[in-house]
Amino acid sequence: MTKTELTRFRIKKGKEAKAQEWMDFLNEHHQDTVATMVGERMYIETVFKEECADGYTYFYWYSMQGEGGNAVEDSDSYIDQKHLEYWDECIDTAYRPVDMKVMEKLVAPKIKCIIDAD
Repeated sequence: MTKTELTRFRIKKGKEAKAQEWMDFLNEHHQDTVATMVGERMYIETVFKEECADGYTYFYWYSMQGEGGNAVEDSDSYIDQKHLEYWDECIDTAYRPVDMKVMEKLVAPKIKCIIDAD
């Protein structure tokens, strides 16, 4: 069984450049970042950015993840440790994250076979 999530997080005011640095870091270390996904049983992870009229920047985190994966907080990977540092610095904990409701989930048969084999 896979868990599919889309969650909206708010970036702290004044931390927009640091949040961009965070995404740049993950992209610049793409191979190592993807390597961390195996232990987490993370199949897909995508981050979207929205700059709103309210003056805030929001990140939307989309993921498909299998059950029983390791928590990012338990990882010794330098990628995950840096990721959590950026998270603590950039994500506004005064804002309650918004979990979007899945209305439909379509997975191509070839991809579903790969996920089911994991």
